[in-house]
Amino acid sequence: MKQTPTDRQALLQEFDERGFLIIPGALSTPQLATLNRALDRYESDFPQDWVRFDEALIQTINVLPRVTDFDCTIENPMVLDLLRGLIGDDLTFEELSLMIRNPSQKSEDIKGWHRDTTRDYNRRMEIKAISAVYYLTDVGESDHCFSIIPGTHNRLVDMKPEEVAAGTEFDIKGPAGTALLFHTRCLHTGRLKANSRQRRTVHVYFSRAGEPRVSEWSDIPARLHEKKDPSLPPKLYSKWNVKDVFEGTGKKPRDLDPNMSTADMLKEVQLRAKRRM
Repeated sequence: MKQTPTDRQALLQEFDERGFLIIPGALSTPQLATLNRALDRYESDFPQDWVRFDEALIQTINVLPRVTDFDCTIENPMVLDLLRGLIGDDLTFEELSLMIRNPSQKSEDIKGWHRDTTRDYNRRMEIKAISAVYYLTDVGESDHCFSIIPGTHNRLVDMKPEEVAAGTEFDIKGPAGTALLFHTRCLHTGRLKANSRQRRTVHVYFSRAGEPRVSEWSDIPARLHEKKDPSLPPKLYSKWNVKDVFEGTGKKPRDLDPNMSTADMLKEVQLRAKRRM
């Protein structure tokens, strides 16, 4: 989908107003086939890497050192072009994770309504990351979906998770290949549906160079930070060795046993974050 400068400006304005954009056809049919096969292999080959929050939600967050298949979701030209318009050439990659939401009779997501990076309401203005979420499967009316409260990144930024009223949410539905670009300061949740099919997503986080790293959960392998590609933002992988990490859900707790698996550590971080809400 080729965009004119006018189209691009309208999309950037829409993001500014609502805090999110839906991008149809961000992944091609061949890309979807490749990514779904790669997800199958990763689930089979590295079962210890997946965090099983409950029967409805499993996630893995340090994929890049083991496989190359998901690099294309970081470097998607359509998404990067919009991100450059929002962030500029200081655009940096932060984190990539894979998520599976299985059929479930649960009515509420384990995380509930929340903002990413930190659950501390008083620090909400420090949340600056933007996330790209790719749907690897079709998401229709009866499927689990990403749900967001428009405008809670700016004009409604003072809204607390417990103040979300039914009917004010916007559900992100679309065929496989759809991408969602959203400001992680927006309140959002996973909306569960009783008769849902399995939903598969890739989640990629971006922020700015020159600031603390938003997340240290995803290692940036040499093949990425040593890449010389003039078509990519010049600082895209510049945080590969940054040690200064934002004090929030992206930072590994220093009080935990360093021998604890990444999966167990991440689960503990999310439990702590939920208790702070």
